Amino acid sequence: MGDSSLLRKLNLAAALDAFLQAESLTPRDLRAVVGVSRPTAEDLLASLIADGRVEETAAPRQPASTTRSAGRPARHFRFRAESGYVSGIDIGAHKAMAVVTDLRGNTLATQRVELDPGLDATARIKIAIDVTRATWQEARLDPHEITGAACGVTGALRAGEGVHDVRKGPIGAGLAVYSLPGFPDVDVAAELSTGLGVPVAVANDVKLAALAEHWKGAAQGHRDMVYMFAGHRAGAGVLINGQVHQGFHGAAGEIGTWPALGWEAAVDQLHARGAQLATGAGLPSGREGELVIASAALQDPESLRVLIEFAEVLARGAAVLALAVDPEVVVLGGGMSRGGAIIAEPFRRELARLALVPIEVITSTMGADSVALGAARMALDTVLADLLAVPGA
Repeated sequence: MGDSSLLRKLNLAAALDAFLQAESLTPRDLRAVVGVSRPTAEDLLASLIADGRVEETAAPRQPASTTRSAGRPARHFRFRAESGYVSGIDIGAHKAMAVVTDLRGNTLATQRVELDPGLDATARIKIAIDVTRATWQEARLDPHEITGAACGVTGALRAGEGVHDVRKGPIGAGLAVYSLPGFPDVDVAAELSTGLGVPVAVANDVKLAALAEHWKGAAQGHRDMVYMFAGHRAGAGVLINGQVHQGFHGAAGEIGTWPALGWEAAVDQLHARGAQLATGAGLPSGREGELVIASAALQDPESLRVLIEFAEVLARGAAVLALAVDPEVVVLGGGMSRGGAIIAEPFRRELARLALVPIEVITSTMGADSVALGAARMALDTVLADLLAVPGA
């Protein structure tokens, strides 16, 4: 004889999943999806309502031409997206940012603070905690209502070991600052968790940006993709069947650490040209990429040369990954991707020259919110997986 308690838990999980997949369901719909009798469906529905996960809602609007059936109208029920909330955090060199969403992924509040790139780890994490709490306040949420949180940070990660500074490895020894100042020496997840009062998972920022692009950006509907980050460093996120591929050490996609790629030299040229332009215009440093893009748009030969080489080096990294995983699309993201065709066209040409088969290249639509939103997606996936887990199954 089967375990009736386990069967009920399995049915409850199936019922909750059915509500998660639909805008609303009638009791009859629930019976059909879960495959149970009417009394069992009513019992499952009552349990989910008592747990605060489901509530009655208005029936979906029907087209005017739809013929109404005689008799009592069916009751409709929906998953309560407001039965929990998740936070997504982005700690970068120049900013700390946070978003808070409900369990449907609807963004309720966003906060951002600009940071000094030289800020130490303690101060940087403290600001990230404050900006996260500010989103809760803006959304009028109490801390106990936050059911999950995740954070993206600059740098390669090792699963279970926090932030790993790739400069300490043989191939990263010649890199400029990669991980955030002081971060390899602190337990970032523990510091954030203590400061926020909720467990916080930490992941690589580029991989989370890729996840966000798949969730709400240009790569929606594409299950296999390579996301190329074009910024002060070259990084990539690889999604296989809609899931971020971390790799054994959490370093999958860290293509910029490969010396033969020539990324360090390309970035140095970009910064040098940007510094020349900033000096000539009497502007402060820190926006070299934007200055070079603006100059290239005016057909300045040296700026065009620097940007084309920058884009081609990035495309070579994309080609290596594309040959390895054969993606549906390559997404060009990061701050430099906002240069438009000046970056995208030489990137496309070089990738087409090196790739085995034609690969569609699309430009990110996420902007500066991508890492924080990707972190929220990661936290949301964890919360929903816990809700649907059946102990002993």
